[in-house]
Amino acid sequence: MGTPTDSKASVTDESTDGGATSRRLRAVRAMIRRAGIRRERHSWRFVNAGLAAAILAGSGLAAISGEHAEAQAAEQQNDTVVQADWQVDTVLADMSAAAAKKAAADKAAAQKAAEAAAEKARLDALPWTLPSDARITSKFGMRDGRLHGGTDFGDFEGEDIWAAGDGVVSYVGYEAGGYGNVVFIDHPDGTQTRYGHASKILVKEGDKVSKGDVIMLAGDTGRSNGPHLHFEVLINGEKVDSLKWLEKQGLHPG
Repeated sequence: MGTPTDSKASVTDESTDGGATSRRLRAVRAMIRRAGIRRERHSWRFVNAGLAAAILAGSGLAAISGEHAEAQAAEQQNDTVVQADWQVDTVLADMSAAAAKKAAADKAAAQKAAEAAAEKARLDALPWTLPSDARITSKFGMRDGRLHGGTDFGDFEGEDIWAAGDGVVSYVGYEAGGYGNVVFIDHPDGTQTRYGHASKILVKEGDKVSKGDVIMLAGDTGRSNGPHLHFEVLINGEKVDSLKWLEKQGLHPG
């Protein structure tokens, strides 16, 4: 058991220790408060920094959007200008004119084809045909003081020569001073046709031929200045103008 002096000393020490502890607690609390304040300040700094970044980003996006909008507006304006520069009426007029021109050409071609078909049908119905489709080089009449008794067609060597109508081959021969290689055909109505200067004869006497049959090939035999067909028509044994006779039959030579 201690003395009173010892007890007083103990109380004093406890009081001293308690005061130190309280001071330390207050210091710790102060440090905690200061730390909390710092954290708050740091948090606000972060918040403020985030807000600033958001504001800057928003401003950038707004600027970009504005530039994009301006670019779109400028592009639309350019398109409008380009479209305004187009000669719309002229383009449409040109297209219409081209369509009309094509329609007219198609109509003309169809009409020409129809006319050709009609002409072919007409010629097929005739009892006679042209002996050649070459151009006319000489006509019936006096020439060099003597009668040129036929019509000359300017065929090239070896081209087909056709029978002018149905009939029978009455003569095939060669005459050096005149026809050269020649074919005579007698027709049912008493008309006789003659074909001279052949390079080759493809029929013989007695053959029956029909209108349009190939009877010989054009040539330069006999009295001739070059390959051609000499065509004659005889009615009742007399030579007539074979070109006029062909035209009378509804044919259109050369």
